[in-house]
Amino acid sequence: MGVDTIRRDGALCVELSGELDIGSAAQVESRLLELEDGGASERIVIDLRSLGFLDSSGLSLLINADRRARAAGRRLTVVSGNGVPRRILTTSGVDRLLDTVEDLEPGA
Repeated sequence: MGVDTIRRDGALCVELSGELDIGSAAQVESRLLELEDGGASERIVIDLRSLGFLDSSGLSLLINADRRARAAGRRLTVVSGNGVPRRILTTSGVDRLLDTVEDLEPGA
């Protein structure tokens, strides 16, 4: 599981690669909490385009990260791409709960 971070135009971008599942969700959650505690930007972008697999543990992680962001006055955006992550988000209905985009818009 890869977790890379980059600051882009005032947003903290967290790029995930590999599989976000029960075996990796705790590692990713820990990293997100570190970033949030470290004074994350007002906008957090979680990029799922390089994920090959996403299960319910990953969906739960995204929902919880969104709740924490909102409680802290931040905005969380999930970049789903058009592959597996998008299909899972759409099929589960989680795409309607989160601010989800297919691709990073210019300036993000």
